[in-house]
Amino acid sequence: MILVTGASGTLGGFLVPALTARGAEVRALSRRRHASDAAGRLTWVIGDLVNGAGLDEALEGVDAIVHAATDSRRLGKGDTAAAWHLIEAAKRGGRRPHLVFISIVGVDRHPLPPYRIKYEAEQAIERSGLPHTILRSTQFFQLFDMLLSAAAKSPVLPVPSVPFQPLDAAEAAEHLADAALGEPRGRAADVGGPEVLDTGAIARSWLRATGKRRLLLPLRVPGKSGRAFRAGVHTTPDNRQGKTTWAEFLAAKYGA
Repeated sequence: MILVTGASGTLGGFLVPALTARGAEVRALSRRRHASDAAGRLTWVIGDLVNGAGLDEALEGVDAIVHAATDSRRLGKGDTAAAWHLIEAAKRGGRRPHLVFISIVGVDRHPLPPYRIKYEAEQAIERSGLPHTILRSTQFFQLFDMLLSAAAKSPVLPVPSVPFQPLDAAEAAEHLADAALGEPRGRAADVGGPEVLDTGAIARSWLRATGKRRLLLPLRVPGKSGRAFRAGVHTTPDNRQGKTTWAEFLAAKYGA
């Protein structure tokens, strides 16, 4: 049995079917009630990582946990506390499930607050004493698509000159599923998309695909975070496991 947190999110929406397709039984954690699947391989349970409510019941009989939940509304501010609540519940009663955590490439070297919080969650898992696998990924296509859609509501689109190595969340989910069904690896190899692209190129191709016309405004990210982004510490050019390109993702979604 594999417990998945964040099962109703973007990544979770790919991860759950990736696991069930491999024959795994999945227990999906949510704060809201969902219907379980008719085939019986997916069961939704109620639980809250913020205060730990329902976690003991959710973890009963679990062999592995994939922790894919994040406090996106508060830019990750609750992620460290959530990790500790999950760890404490996982260890109660002598349990030792394999804990798989999805993190972000470069969190140990990037000063951006959400990245630092993600690194704190990594450290909590490493110190937990539980068998674990930490998989760092680059940013997902779906995140860029969402951010550009929101930004394009304005006639001017601010674009920082920053390299990114975007990855399809569906492909990240396949790597997570492999990790959950495999042996604990500690820090696994980073996972990145097939190409490193400048933000301007990402934005221009998105505008062409969606048929929108916007003025691109060059933007310089200041301070230590800006220097880290420009240095590409959040990319992993030596790890290009992703197969789908940004252009292919846009063509599949927008028919461009």
